[in-house]
Parts: sequence; structure tokens; C-alpha cells
Amino acid sequence: MNYLVIETHGGAEYAIIVTDENGNNKIFDDKAEAEAEAADCQAGVIVEL
Repeated sequence: MNYLVIETHGGAEYAIIVTDENGNNKIFDDKAEAEAEAADCQAGVIVEL
């Protein structure tokens, strides 16, 4: 299973996929890693792919 994190701070119209320092979407193989990343966001949402 793969996961990504979406930052939804400010509402759905401002939602963005969390990226790495190079601007690439961060894709997580482990849900715990995705949860840790979402915890660093103001309004992070985990999406299962």
C-alpha cells in the first residue's frame, strides 16, 4: 500500500500534496511514516493510494 499526505490548511481550495525539497510528491510505503509527516502539517490528511 502507498500513501501520500495532503495539506488542507485554509480549506480544500488550497489543498496541496506534500513534496520533498526537490518539489516531487512524497509517497510513503509505510502508514506510520505518512502519519508522522501529517503530524508535521497544520491540517494534514493521509490518502491511501
